[in-house]
Amino acid sequence: MGGSASHAISPLPVGKNIIITGGNTGIGYETAKNIAMMGGNVILAVRTEERGKSAIAKMEAEYEERKSKGDLYGILEKEKLDVQYQVCDLTSLKSVMQFIGWFKSTGLVCDVLICNACTYSLKEAFTDDKWEATYQVNYIAHFLLISHFLPLICQAGNECRIVIITSEIHQHAVFDVEYAASSKMKDYSGYDAYANCKLFQIMMMYSLDKILEHHPKVDVLCVDRGKLDALAFPNDPHSGEGFNCHFCCLKCCAAIRGKLKQDADGAETTVYAALDPHLAGLSRGYFLRPRDKARFPSREARNKDYQEYLWKHTIENLNEYLDADCLKILAEH
Repeated sequence: MGGSASHAISPLPVGKNIIITGGNTGIGYETAKNIAMMGGNVILAVRTEERGKSAIAKMEAEYEERKSKGDLYGILEKEKLDVQYQVCDLTSLKSVMQFIGWFKSTGLVCDVLICNACTYSLKEAFTDDKWEATYQVNYIAHFLLISHFLPLICQAGNECRIVIITSEIHQHAVFDVEYAASSKMKDYSGYDAYANCKLFQIMMMYSLDKILEHHPKVDVLCVDRGKLDALAFPNDPHSGEGFNCHFCCLKCCAAIRGKLKQDADGAETTVYAALDPHLAGLSRGYFLRPRDKARFPSREARNKDYQEYLWKHTIENLNEYLDADCLKILAEH
């Protein structure tokens, strides 16, 4: 993908509504761009209006360039891409709720929800909602989004996928019970916070899958980002001024082993998980690369006691934002 798609997915997602958080940059941008070029109706859930407008302008320019070159493999040729943006600042649960309210008002059906946005903070930082920033953006804000979309998705009765973009960095996480319950660490470490949040995302997939046993047309999958994404956030307002030696060592090792993929490569796995028809019914899958079998995440991620602990505390933490419909479907867990 990127300059030209490496493979075509059939059938193309013409008419499908795909929502992606953080679709204005990095892997999220490449994912959104490729799905839009394939014919999907893409909604970018972005932090600011400026980021949304800039991303769409860039996508449209790249689309026109491909058409002008006759490079149409794996894409649908039409006059204009079906892509729009809506502000959904994950550092603000109020903003997330406004996005949810906006989508409900459109009457649209969500066919694919891609939880892609993420951040990393070297120094401990808290949002206005009083949650640690990495915890809120990477985990609990996405949990809130999914909780409100689940009733809509299940009531619609259509085939749908929820794709959570996590990371192999979760393999290095040791489940922090205090951080899971309160987003606070006794001795804060940006690396441990990021790794734990990626662990939490996979645990969330397992817990959601229990609910989806009652709704067989809806699948939830996890995808490895394919790169050390925290290294891509030096200008993020919640990031520190530099990165620790642990990240530098991991980056060098990943590069030597050929595992430090570019954004387009990471996007290919996401598009595969979101759209490939052969994955229908294969819920609770964790994918490292496209067209590959699902892998097992870490033992910590598969620990049922940890999953239950996280699920219970997350719902308690979000109680004021969850309505009766949310609580009803979450209770199917």
